[in-house]
Amino acid sequence: MRVYKATNSDMSCHMGRGIFQYHLGEPARADASKCGGTGLHACEYILDCASYYAIDGQNRFFEAEASGDIAEDGVNTRISCTELTLTRELCNKDIAREVMRFIIKHPKRDGWKHGSRMAAVAENRASISVKDGFAIARGENPKVKGCTGAHIGWIRETKEGIKDARLLTVCGGIKPDTWYTIEEAEEAIRRAGSETETDS
Repeated sequence: MRVYKATNSDMSCHMGRGIFQYHLGEPARADASKCGGTGLHACEYILDCASYYAIDGQNRFFEAEASGDIAEDGVNTRISCTELTLTRELCNKDIAREVMRFIIKHPKRDGWKHGSRMAAVAENRASISVKDGFAIARGENPKVKGCTGAHIGWIRETKEGIKDARLLTVCGGIKPDTWYTIEEAEEAIRRAGSETETDS
């Protein structure tokens, strides 16, 4: 089962009354699994991990594979399992991409919105003012803005479902602190490319 796991900067996590140390690519094992009690915890939606470990540039986020005995308790998308392997570390742009992937795959699930210093996921409009942070807006005509170096994403949908999506980094033709729709952002990129070709 594909899930996500967040850890402290040294890849350790609080586990019950102690601390558990993870290692990339090495399966971690527990004797039993019960959410909130025993086992190795992870989440199906990566931003649910941020409820336990903030996206702050210090904590680390991973894609992982859960197996063995898997338990759920209905608290967000968290699960507990008896075997968990961290397979890939994710940068903030990767996290934003996984957020969008989850929303597109599960458009009717609740709990997808998020707001923190480095991550904003909202309906219709979202903005971020921290470099390497991300903002994602979802709606019929979503608009997003971000500072230089931020990652901005759009998920456009109609009554029939998700229509399209795009994730960009604010640089080059994308101006900082400027609201963009998908079309406006794509036009800004095309215009910047044309100006570069003309200058050269």
